[in-house]
Parts: sequence; structure tokens; C-alpha cells
Amino acid sequence: MPAFIPGEEVAAGYEGRRRQIARAEVRRVAAEAGSTEYELFAGRVVVDVGPGPLGFPDACPARVSIGVEPLAERFRDHGLLIPDSHAVYLPVGGEAIPLVSGSVDVVVTRNSLDHVTAPRAVAAEVERILRPGGTLLVSVDVDHPATPTEPHTLTLDGVRDLLAAFDLEREDVIDEAHGGGGGRRVAIRARRR
Repeated sequence: MPAFIPGEEVAAGYEGRRRQIARAEVRRVAAEAGSTEYELFAGRVVVDVGPGPLGFPDACPARVSIGVEPLAERFRDHGLLIPDSHAVYLPVGGEAIPLVSGSVDVVVTRNSLDHVTAPRAVAAEVERILRPGGTLLVSVDVDHPATPTEPHTLTLDGVRDLLAAFDLEREDVIDEAHGGGGGRRVAIRARRR
């Protein structure tokens, strides 16, 4: 079994492996943004829109780590969230996030914008909750056909249009979609004006 984190032996138990997967996810997000998890997240208020059960909010070294996840209650009921976590999960969609405007330092949307009901509404909410100068990290598949779980086919230009209210600092097109299977994705680091 390959290590989740290079140089670290895979934990023997399920809970230990879950924590390793979560930490590896935080490192992947930071690396795609050209940074480290401590430079990006430490001491900040961080929101992950659509984290799923991977555990990013649980492993993020933020002062306050929030997962906006409509399936959070189901994940908790089935034991899929990391126990004894400092993270807060809001069981809502990204189209209406119950947080104060300008109260968040960093927002992460990794492999979620094509899963939501209304990507434009999510982008508007992200802009609203981010403080001026706050960081947005987006990683999303582009140019793939819509599916029942990914009802939107986003293009690179379409993603840029969704982020028109932000200053793009970094954009990388990666020739591998989330989950593999062909396709590509774009990773963007942007700043709220």
C-alpha cells in the first residue's frame, strides 16, 4: 500500500489512515496553490466548500476550520467524519452559506464547483464571505461531460468568468481530472478585491 504522505508509514488502523488521508489532502491543496499548509492556513479562518468526507477541515491547521457540506449529517451518522475534530461542519449547500460577510480568510473549493446546484451562486457566496484580500483556492475539472453527480460542464473560460470578481494570482491546467479517468482540471489561486 503506498504512503499517503511520503516518508510516513501507513497507519495500521482505519482512524489513523483517515487522519493521514486528511493531512495529505491539506498538503495537496496547498501544493496546488504553490505554498505550504502553514503559510496558507495557520491562524486563519478557513472554509472548505464541499469537502466531502476526506477530512480537509479536520486536518487544516486553521484557527477556525469550517466545512460547508450538505451531506455532513449523513457523513456523521455513518461514521465518515473524523472523530474528536476541531472542525465545524455546516450541513448546507454553498449557494447560501450562513456566515457573516467578510469573515473568512481563505476559501477552498476542490472538486466541488461542478457538483453544486448553481456554480454562479456559490462564487457569489464565496466572494461575500471572503474578507477583502482573502484567498480563494479552486481546483475543478474542466471540459468533461455532465454526469448525475457533476451536473455542470465547466470550461476554462467559464471558470475564469465565475471568478471575474477576483484577481487571479496563479492558474495551472493539469492534464488529469480529479479521480483520474481522463480529462483535465484547473487549479487557481485568486485574491478577493
